[in-house]
Amino acid sequence: MQYSDLSAGVNIMPEPRTNKPSGVPLYYVSSSFDVAYRKSVSEYPVGPHSHNAVEFYFTLTDLPDALLNDTVQAVTAGALLIIPAFCVHQLFHEVNVEYERYILTIHDKWLKSVLWENSAEYAYLSDSEHPLVVFPTAEKREELIRDFDKLLSHADRSSLETLIHLLRLLYDIDSMRLTLKNTGQSVHLPVSASQKKVNEIISYLNEHLTENLSLSDLASHFYLHPDYLARLFKKHMHIPVGQYITLQKISTAEALLREGMTVTEVQESLGFSSYAYFFRTFQKITGISPGKYRRLVC
Repeated sequence: MQYSDLSAGVNIMPEPRTNKPSGVPLYYVSSSFDVAYRKSVSEYPVGPHSHNAVEFYFTLTDLPDALLNDTVQAVTAGALLIIPAFCVHQLFHEVNVEYERYILTIHDKWLKSVLWENSAEYAYLSDSEHPLVVFPTAEKREELIRDFDKLLSHADRSSLETLIHLLRLLYDIDSMRLTLKNTGQSVHLPVSASQKKVNEIISYLNEHLTENLSLSDLASHFYLHPDYLARLFKKHMHIPVGQYITLQKISTAEALLREGMTVTEVQESLGFSSYAYFFRTFQKITGISPGKYRRLVC
């Protein structure tokens, strides 16, 4: 992983690949920040994933089954999602559906050095367990679009104007968040009965991540038939239960490695049967070995 300073400038994020990805749920951002506007048809499902960057996702399309950390919910068009680095999320998944959105991703270490090195005011940007959903007014939505478009129009890597527009966009986003917080407004996103049940399952799985739970064990706990539970989970999560457990284990492993634990300590704490099995699973999902990941982030 490479960390670049402002001279790395703005990387305009490329259009999504047309071939199906290999299933790597951790996407690395090497530049300081990337910005994009996309209005495209999804050609493959985007599963739960995370990045080493804060993501500001301004959706202009309804997201009926958005996963943010451990909660599945419906997010309506016009919402701004603030997703901290390493927060597991899944925003869209339907094939052959057009999604329109603006996306700003900022490398977590770069953003920390600029904003919150010693400030609690911006700590929410690093709180991976608490992503935020903000609903701007119609006037503020237009302002956001103007801010994004201005940033997109300045792709000069060495431009001071680029940085000015970036900071302006961040200022406007933070102001919207503060307005919501200071007025005591609470956001209640619609959650269906089946989404609520899946959220309960997710919460239970996360609380028992180190245990070797079988589908039958899980179904028995919730008084559901295993086949029904499996179908219900996949309906909203769009991946099987077993795959979700593995992804969450590796996401937790990444967090523990960032905290300084050794690879062996992480393997044992998460209940992997052997070092070799943990090594293979981690590398298959992240694309790098746990030892290399630890060296990159510590």
